[in-house]
Amino acid sequence: MSRPAPSPIFTLRGAGAPLNTLHFNCHGGDTPLLFSGSGKGAIHMWNLNTRRAETVVEGHSGNSVVWVNTLQGTDTLISQGRDMRVCLWDLSEGRRAVLDSLWTGSVGFCQCSLLEMSTGTHLLAFAGQQTEEIKIVELPSKTPVCTLVPDAKLGMVMCIKLWQRIAGSRDADTHPCDDLLILPLNGGSSHPQKSTCHH
Repeated sequence: MSRPAPSPIFTLRGAGAPLNTLHFNCHGGDTPLLFSGSGKGAIHMWNLNTRRAETVVEGHSGNSVVWVNTLQGTDTLISQGRDMRVCLWDLSEGRRAVLDSLWTGSVGFCQCSLLEMSTGTHLLAFAGQQTEEIKIVELPSKTPVCTLVPDAKLGMVMCIKLWQRIAGSRDADTHPCDDLLILPLNGGSSHPQKSTCHH
């Protein structure tokens, strides 16, 4: 017989809608924060010491928020909504302003992936307007890096992960249906390698 789930240390209430995404952040001092994105477009910034929401921002026109993250070393929040936009927020000194936004063209639920390349520079990967398309841009400039499209039709992009190898190459790892595509990002070109995932 399996053991019961552990009891929660505490419960945060007051989001006002089902939650789709969570992100922990302990940058900038000893205050641990938790960001949550809701089905009604609200993003709560929870102080885990006081266990209350310090800030609530709304910038996706009431559309569901599917992903939140923070740019490392800054007070910038990044959010993705079902309104087909990715928003960058300035949360410094109590601000709640949208600094910039990026149109993705995707109405799916595939979350973005963020990778820090150097101080102040990040890569952002997201599902594009076409069913099997992945776009990668540099932030904060929004400069396009490349567009990845596999040779074979494999269905909608469901998951994206950017990571950097020790050797320095950049890869996007996607998992549509039961296939795993490894797409090297070398000089903006892509050469998909297909392998089958075993469950």
